[in-house]
Amino acid sequence: MFKKIAKTLFITVAFSSLATGALAKDWIEKVEVKRDGIDVIPVEVSASSYNYTKIKSKSHRFLLRLYGKATNGERIVAMKVGSFKNVLYFEGDGSLWSKSFQNRDVGSGSKRTVSISYKPTIPLKKIKWQGWDPVQACSLNLDKKIKSGMKKSVALGKTWTVSAKAYFELDAVAARKNKAKKNKWSLKNTTHQRDGYGYKVTVKCLPAS
Repeated sequence: MFKKIAKTLFITVAFSSLATGALAKDWIEKVEVKRDGIDVIPVEVSASSYNYTKIKSKSHRFLLRLYGKATNGERIVAMKVGSFKNVLYFEGDGSLWSKSFQNRDVGSGSKRTVSISYKPTIPLKKIKWQGWDPVQACSLNLDKKIKSGMKKSVALGKTWTVSAKAYFELDAVAARKNKAKKNKWSLKNTTHQRDGYGYKVTVKCLPAS
């Protein structure tokens, strides 16, 4: 009997989870975070006579486009962008970097589609990198130069341009049209959907000093 009850409970929970996921998808048509414009400012990396040591640049101005589109009977009521995995509007982030948008930022619950151009200057120590960080990008390039026959001292004495990807994630929250209009939305009566993006940054590997 216990096994039968446990099995039934498991199936019920699993079905509920699937239903919630489907509901979220039904309420939101599209969520997207991407680069908005041409970012020409490089992130600089310092080198010693032995290797690349640290990111010299303290911060970087990122050009972001945040987009959320709800279905016909719903409205976007909030969005949150962060540089880490599993960004959630209704949860705290501790020391991680994020920025939330709500109320007038997103049209006070009146808009089905919200598009925001956001250009934050973020300390690079707060950025999560996708794949490799700028120092690792320079080190990988150094390895390639050495393998191609160039002396390490010669390679470290030159300036190189490579790239790295800063990771951003956007969480969009949607509510029923009437709840959104009256500002009566909360965690219990909304759904959300996320999108992640690798923002390509130019990295300048400086010569050893």
